[in-house]
Amino acid sequence: MKLKYTLTPLTVLSLALLTACGEKPSTQVEKAPDDHAGHDHGDHEGHDHGDHSGHDHVKAGPNQGRMITELSPQAEFLVRDDRKIQISFFDQDMKQVAPEEQNITVVTGERRNPTELSFKLEGDSLVSDKPLPMGNNFPTIVAIKPSADSEEVVSKFTLNLSGCTSCDNKEYACECHH
Repeated sequence: MKLKYTLTPLTVLSLALLTACGEKPSTQVEKAPDDHAGHDHGDHEGHDHGDHSGHDHVKAGPNQGRMITELSPQAEFLVRDDRKIQISFFDQDMKQVAPEEQNITVVTGERRNPTELSFKLEGDSLVSDKPLPMGNNFPTIVAIKPSADSEEVVSKFTLNLSGCTSCDNKEYACECHH
């Protein structure tokens, strides 16, 4: 007898969170000023790639969040002071546009107990239904389906909420290229 399994989007995202984000949350209490472990280093022309190959280029948005540029309009992922996630959309000229029919899911937190966040309209942005779990450094998957008939765009990164020592952004949105 064959068993039939159905994978829900949450199951797929949870499995991806458990297996695809190879970076482990930092347990180091104090870092040297130049140590940016868990930081997404850019992939730049003329940059010595060494062990940084495969990391994506980070672009900060107008609100100092992390830009997700693989869709149009592009999205800014921002962790607010209340630890809720705010997703805002921007056109080519970086002018904010109201969300339309985008469907967003974020899975983050501990790999063994991931947290799924849903979003609701708040002003001209989408805001998570609940705050992030406690902690500072999580593997994170953001899935955005721009419209019902479009392909889902998935962005994976480490959500490091530490402040960068070189700029005013949090590490998850730092574009210092250090």
